[in-house]
Amino acid sequence: MLLTVLLSLLVAAGAVGTSAYLRTRADQPTPGSTTTSNPSAPAICRQEPCQTIAATTLADSRIELVVDANGTGARLKIGADRVVESRLPGRRAVLGPKSLSCVASALSACLIKGSLANGVDSGTIGEVIVSRSGKWSTTSPIYYTTTEHQSLVNVTGDGAPELVAVQRGNSGYYLQAFSLDGSDLGCTPTVPKLDRLPGWPEPKPDQHQLKTCP
Repeated sequence: MLLTVLLSLLVAAGAVGTSAYLRTRADQPTPGSTTTSNPSAPAICRQEPCQTIAATTLADSRIELVVDANGTGARLKIGADRVVESRLPGRRAVLGPKSLSCVASALSACLIKGSLANGVDSGTIGEVIVSRSGKWSTTSPIYYTTTEHQSLVNVTGDGAPELVAVQRGNSGYYLQAFSLDGSDLGCTPTVPKLDRLPGWPEPKPDQHQLKTCP
């Protein structure tokens, strides 16, 4: 009887010890994880060291383009707590100080663009992030141009921007305009030199100049 009681006490003590050990392990952070007092805070940087490579101000908000180490990822930080992921690093685009531009209009928007120089592709790709009712989101298209020139310009007169790109053809240069849903709005006539494009050095075609693209 005494032996049975002793064995019962030893088993109970072992169970308590095991339970305490498991609780202690569960309370410790997993190696490599990070704890934060605000778990809902957006992740601005995902691979240190990060760098703000471009910044601007739109209305009362500071907008920053933040790039992860080695350009492996990038995000647009809008104000203090809004973050939008860029798709361009995943397309092997290189971002730099001239990669960000924003316009305030009936539809405020920011353009992120990056150069393709990976031995396979060349030129520039861009994406547009828009603000609707205070909420920022990425539009679906990714725009490709044969030159580095992409900009947000109001072409149609509706107060919202379009994307205007300088394209290089066999016999010169022309402007191509896109709506923010990706629709091709047409191209200007080809000219032999960049400085003969409409609006150069800030290319802006009139809507009546847009015809079928080469």
